[in-house]
Amino acid sequence: MTSFVAEIARRVLAGQAPVVIGLDPRLDALPTAIAPGAPPAERIVEFYRQSLPAIAHNAPCVKPNVAFFEAFGPAGYHAYETVCALARENGLLVLGDIKRGDIGSTASAYAKGHFAIADAVTLHPYLGQDSVAPFLTHCGQPTADSAGGSSTGGKGVFVLVRTSNPGARDFQDLPIDGRALCDHVATAVTRWGSDLPMAEGYSPVGAVVGATWPEELARLRGLLPHAWLLLPGVGAQGGKVEDLAAAFDDRGLGALVNQSRGVMQCFEPNARDWLERIDAAAARFAADCRRVATGGQTANGSQSS
Repeated sequence: MTSFVAEIARRVLAGQAPVVIGLDPRLDALPTAIAPGAPPAERIVEFYRQSLPAIAHNAPCVKPNVAFFEAFGPAGYHAYETVCALARENGLLVLGDIKRGDIGSTASAYAKGHFAIADAVTLHPYLGQDSVAPFLTHCGQPTADSAGGSSTGGKGVFVLVRTSNPGARDFQDLPIDGRALCDHVATAVTRWGSDLPMAEGYSPVGAVVGATWPEELARLRGLLPHAWLLLPGVGAQGGKVEDLAAAFDDRGLGALVNQSRGVMQCFEPNARDWLERIDAAAARFAADCRRVATGGQTANGSQSS
């Protein structure tokens, strides 16, 4: 039994790219050849049933955004569960993009429900430590459950620190005691992860830091020395992979670059070769991120082109 952070580190050190592929299904972007005439949720599941094997060749992890599934009601949420299971069947880790933020028994219920589906989740910190604590109880050392079946513990969380959207400045830049609010949140993330088991120097409490703010990345990396950084915003939101080197340590660990539309919507819906295009887009993205993470070195130490 291996924790989320230990497994991510193991895969990256073994040569996989430090990337996450976002799964944000939009009906108007699905291939027209996928289950035409079927209900939306069935079309979504079939799309990922066919495309996840290609993703698994290029990425260690996927990030399904639950909102795009929930939009289709109970059938959509069932599709979310099914897609997460399909990802795991293909050897992918699952980072549930749920952005929950509540307290007490509500937070505990969210944690129990979503950690039954995903290996890690995204969280809002606005309600403070007691909104995060129920999730952290699942981030300890992984152990077998009392029935000897699936493991408990070993999960990961990614707390929103500096989000990729332009409106992030509305609150995250507010000065408090001479520092931006997002810096205070980053310090809290480091504190929340300090007593949890680490792997390769990183705790299971990570941080979301938008790739659209490269000028702030080095400062936030310094405030988050033991946190995996989830870096969304590459591609459609304007972030560039080449601006993200400060997020990685000298082993290429410490950050996961996310891209969604640039990989999963890289084709016209009527394209016959849509699956080959996804595979090629994922491979290019993975190569770009691996090159930046390793300072231009390939996995075997040679200079990449």
